[in-house]
Amino acid sequence: MKTKFYSLALAILALPLLYGCPNPNPKTKLDGMQSKVIKVKDGNHIELRNGLTVEILGIKPSEHTKDYLEKHVKGEEVVIKTDSEQRQYISSYKTTVKTYVKLKNDKSGYCISGKLLLNKTAKLRQTAVTDSLKHFAEYANPRSIPGPDHIMTDTELLTYMKPASFMIINADGSCGTGFFINENGLALTNHHVLDGKQNAVICFFGENGELDKTNYRKINRILLSSSGTKIDFTVFLVQLDNGEKVRYMPLVNQHIRDGEKIAKIGCPVGTVCNFQTGNLSNYNEGYFTHSIASNHGDSGGPIVNYYGEVVGINQSIEFNRTINEQAKGIAYGVDALLIRDYLKQYNINYEY
Repeated sequence: MKTKFYSLALAILALPLLYGCPNPNPKTKLDGMQSKVIKVKDGNHIELRNGLTVEILGIKPSEHTKDYLEKHVKGEEVVIKTDSEQRQYISSYKTTVKTYVKLKNDKSGYCISGKLLLNKTAKLRQTAVTDSLKHFAEYANPRSIPGPDHIMTDTELLTYMKPASFMIINADGSCGTGFFINENGLALTNHHVLDGKQNAVICFFGENGELDKTNYRKINRILLSSSGTKIDFTVFLVQLDNGEKVRYMPLVNQHIRDGEKIAKIGCPVGTVCNFQTGNLSNYNEGYFTHSIASNHGDSGGPIVNYYGEVVGINQSIEFNRTINEQAKGIAYGVDALLIRDYLKQYNINYEY
């Protein structure tokens, strides 16, 4: 008899494991509910261990958002946050709800939707985001910039980068690459390309990508310059014609993810407006490494993400990591966030 009793008890205990969580109280509150993400169904639907399917509010589903959820959300404990216009209670876990979702251990304060919009992996979906529409709109459109709000193809990106980039030609014949970061001629390059010790001009690229030496501008003045072994940059102003505005590329306002796809334009010896793609490897203090092959002449060119935002300045020289060791075969970029910090520190107005 005792054996039969224990067998029956074990069978009862096993039921939730076989059939999932029992139905909740008819008025089980959604807000604050916690569970583990066991499946990503598409770009804005996830399935939780308790059986609940969540449509994440505020984002349009895409392959990019699905990839992000697979890499950063699947297998994680999450907390559900409800919108006041959506369902607040459930009577069954076998249902789909529309809510915000936050990673339980994330201390940033942003929900998953906010992160996806901030790093521009997702587009804003305004349906039923009553409580956070204003904030989501700020995430999706933090400023008015000339670049697109979508991930570009290689052809689109090259077309976009070309008019905002240029070759720098010094009086001694040495050259490098530079680019504009606002419409008033504020520009960036490397210190070893432009140190202010000799006269220099910038030449624009023609429509076919060839150098147009008849279309040049003089350097107005150097605003900031750093010649450190790992951080090599110059901030300068180009002397524009009266009333002239130039095409430019905005600086990112946060780090992109390691492994994210990037592109650069440069002027390596013998070529002009050379476009190459690769991936950002990892960030260090003030700089990062990347996979795009670089040569002299590429120095000072823009490294951008596929939204056309500048993530760094290409630094193709082989700088010393220690006194006796040189880093060879590795490409570097000066971190755009470091440049932002310097511009702010020295009250240089660069906003778009």
